[in-house]
Amino acid sequence: MDASFFDILAKQFGSSQGALAQEYVVAHEYGHHIENILGVLGRAQQDPQGSASGSVRIELMADCFAGMWAQHASTTKDANGTTFIKPLTEKDVRDALSAASSVGDDRIQAKTQGQVTPETWTHGSSEARQRWFIQGMKAQTINDCNTFGVSDPETQTVTG
Repeated sequence: MDASFFDILAKQFGSSQGALAQEYVVAHEYGHHIENILGVLGRAQQDPQGSASGSVRIELMADCFAGMWAQHASTTKDANGTTFIKPLTEKDVRDALSAASSVGDDRIQAKTQGQVTPETWTHGSSEARQRWFIQGMKAQTINDCNTFGVSDPETQTVTG
């Protein structure tokens, strides 16, 4: 991963530069690896555009997995009793949500094109990206991140 991406995210799209903002990006990409292991990553190409497309669902699922990672990394202890990352503060969560918001299709399109066109989305709205990250932080199982299990991932999350 090119570390200059974090500067672009902050300077051009207004993301926080906090540690969890950067860790969110890495955890999101790792989420795509989990999708590949689960055999669902290819669904992004079957339906590549639109606010409820397979592509958007895959991206929002990776956001949810990033939330799961953040929650577990901050609460799971190693053999020495130390968590993998420091317990999360409200500021940490705001930093991650800032990063999630900054990579929403609506925000990127408004900034680069001056208009928002949901029919061409491939990653989801800023609001949905934040909501699925929070969904992951609350998730009890991986099934709580099943963006294919809701009719509209832009407005819904999985309910247990």
